[in-house]
Amino acid sequence: MQDKHIVYISPGHMDPTYAIERVGLGTNVELRVLTNADRGAMDGSEAKDADAIMTWRTRIDAAAIDHLDKCRIIVRLGVGYDIVDAEAARRKGITLSNVPDYCTNEVADHTMALMLSLTRGLSAYVESVKAHVDQWEWSAAGKLFRITGKTLGIIGLGRIGTAVAMRAKAFGLDVAFHDPYARDGMDRALGLRRLQLDDLLAQSDFLTLHTPLSDETRGMVNSEFFRKMKRGAYIVNTSRGGVLDTTALEVALREGRIAAAALDVMPTEPPEPEMGLIKAWRTGEDWLKHRLIVTPHSAFYSEEGEVDMRMKATATIREVLDGYPARNVVNV
Repeated sequence: MQDKHIVYISPGHMDPTYAIERVGLGTNVELRVLTNADRGAMDGSEAKDADAIMTWRTRIDAAAIDHLDKCRIIVRLGVGYDIVDAEAARRKGITLSNVPDYCTNEVADHTMALMLSLTRGLSAYVESVKAHVDQWEWSAAGKLFRITGKTLGIIGLGRIGTAVAMRAKAFGLDVAFHDPYARDGMDRALGLRRLQLDDLLAQSDFLTLHTPLSDETRGMVNSEFFRKMKRGAYIVNTSRGGVLDTTALEVALREGRIAAAALDVMPTEPPEPEMGLIKAWRTGEDWLKHRLIVTPHSAFYSEEGEVDMRMKATATIREVLDGYPARNVVNV
């Protein structure tokens, strides 16, 4: 009788019973929960007998991967995979896969919600009604402007960037994008404008980021980037926190080069309370009032999306254990 496969899964999971994973992996798999702290780094010696690993927020670095002599695949429960050393896994002969499509609609919806919240002055209106319910003031949010006909620039036209583009077109926005990896003809097929980055920054009234975090994109939204943006533009980041330099964003907001920003992701999560931008936002400094929205890396979430993510990740593991090729490989 064949020995059981051993699969490790990270702690801090949405469902502490791991019911979906246990059913999907089958009876010939022993599922073990890693003992590292949630968001911590995996101790590779603990998982040295792993045939496969599923990680949600556990970091897996080169030192840990070096212990994985039996492991065939690591699956990141999510879209971004920067918490795993992809190159170290490749050198070790371990496939790294992700789940790129489980939250496409959720993130696209969240992106539009953040942009609309800023442009329609929702936080100012809510605060006004709470404080002065007897004063029904339409002017509480200051001057608001019609978004129809304005330009939305999208950096990264993957699954989520494309979903955002389709939503934005329905709102009457002129949609342009920059993505050096997008196939020729995507602009024509979707009715979008394809621009070089500098042209996109100069023309966009709203800018939204949908890139993975890599050596190429890390810190790309910096001081020079903000100087090239159209003055008074809005920026939304629902991709990866490390793509955007929050210190540079603070300066751009203080100087009025950027009208407002919305962030679902931060370079460090949760962010340090004393970080300049976060501190100014939390204490309600006048210069930043109603110009920043921060949500807790929640754009991905829906009940349906969580189930999709777990089922797709589990199916990938099961297929590899059964001898089939992995899907959604990111470290070829």
